[in-house]
Amino acid sequence: MSRTARLHLSRRSAWSYLCTLAFLVATAGCSSQPGGEGQVGGERAFVERLGIDTLSVEVFTRTADGFQGDLLVRSPVTRVAHYEASLTPEGTISQLMVDWSTPPENPGGPPPVSITVMVEGDSATVDVVAVRSTGPVRVQVPVGVIPTLGKTPLSFAVFEQATMQAAASGSDSFPVHFLDAGRARIVPNAVRRVAADTVSVDFFGSPMLAQVDEAGRVLWRSGERTTMKVVVEQVAEVDFEALEAEYAARDARGEGLGVASPSATVEAAVGPASIEIVYNRPAKRGREIWGGLVPFGEVWRTGANAATSFTTDRDLEIAGQPVPAGEYTLYSIFTTESAQLIINKQTGQWGTVYDEGQDLARIELTPEMLPEAVERFTIDVEPAADGG
Repeated sequence: MSRTARLHLSRRSAWSYLCTLAFLVATAGCSSQPGGEGQVGGERAFVERLGIDTLSVEVFTRTADGFQGDLLVRSPVTRVAHYEASLTPEGTISQLMVDWSTPPENPGGPPPVSITVMVEGDSATVDVVAVRSTGPVRVQVPVGVIPTLGKTPLSFAVFEQATMQAAASGSDSFPVHFLDAGRARIVPNAVRRVAADTVSVDFFGSPMLAQVDEAGRVLWRSGERTTMKVVVEQVAEVDFEALEAEYAARDARGEGLGVASPSATVEAAVGPASIEIVYNRPAKRGREIWGGLVPFGEVWRTGANAATSFTTDRDLEIAGQPVPAGEYTLYSIFTTESAQLIINKQTGQWGTVYDEGQDLARIELTPEMLPEAVERFTIDVEPAADGG
């Protein structure tokens, strides 16, 4: 069930705020496996989902000397990484080799990229071979640094490397440092134990949770408390080659996932005023939106990613409240009984950064039912006799 929060702005300006999302299917083609400890030396498969959509699939094996595997990433386009990591006797990474490629089913996809990271004590050498390569880069690193696979969502095997190093330390709060191999920069973080079998890793100020065994091997990972809203689950089996071929073929046909929350710009003339709204468009993906993806009683960014901006070149009056010409950020807040649009004077920030002290106005919205659901969050401006 979807609804529209609609607002009419009187006198010199008006615009309507549309909050509706619906259904888009993309299944992983794999079966769920009940919880159980992954075995060192045995192949394990994991699927990352955002609502009903599969974002990535990973299959890997781990031994006492290292780990190797394959990662399929679908957004913004299907790519596959084969990786091999070697471990020191202390259980830290000494070498990581990654080869990224686009499946042949999508001949127009990105070119291949190879990454090699060599870690020696407090320094690492990162060599990225792509269309344009600058040669090896040497980086000072903390002991025990964990290289990633490049500019991609965090590999499950790499994430597990962090939780296993934390478990080996015996500490309930263990600092970890990721080496972003794509940019050759250090990203500090920490693994914190929040329950006997649960640990937390920070994700832009919110906890990414994981269930682990005594050795730190991960059974599942959840980002539902973060802005990513993803869940990673272990599956019994997965036909990796069939999935990469299917997803790449969808990309070639223009039916791939693309960017998870693409950006959009709305420009309109309302009387003598020119207004512009720049925002990002999350999708429903089979999820409950009101009270779910958008929690009741909490300020929402009115979109995704960066803060939603609203610009006008003339003074406006919105629902009787004056809005001087300028640039603003649009937040919103919903409850089971009401909805409000928040016009905030702070601009240029990430969408979750909200300062109530910068509020210019809070405007009541009137919810309306739509005749049918809409998959992507949409903001639109509709003409009206006395505004828009």
